[in-house]
Amino acid sequence: MRLILFALPVASLLAACQSTVPFEPVSDPCRSLQYLSKVGLKEGEFKPTDFPEGTRFIPPGTAVTRDYRAERLNVHINSQARIERIDCG
Repeated sequence: MRLILFALPVASLLAACQSTVPFEPVSDPCRSLQYLSKVGLKEGEFKPTDFPEGTRFIPPGTAVTRDYRAERLNVHINSQARIERIDCG
């Protein structure tokens, strides 16, 4: 009985420490999250002008520079000509 009386307050304290937000990005300098709805679109269903100036479109097998620019948006295109992922860099 003593164990139950001790465990109940400890469990309620631990429950109070949990966050209600399951995921919060640390940073999104290129604002990639606002373009995630475009993932899966096929070429022709989007225009390069739908993305900010300086966006880098990367088809498979394309050589890209390795310089990291946090504010640059990268749009990765797969072999089926669909947007596979969008990220910063």
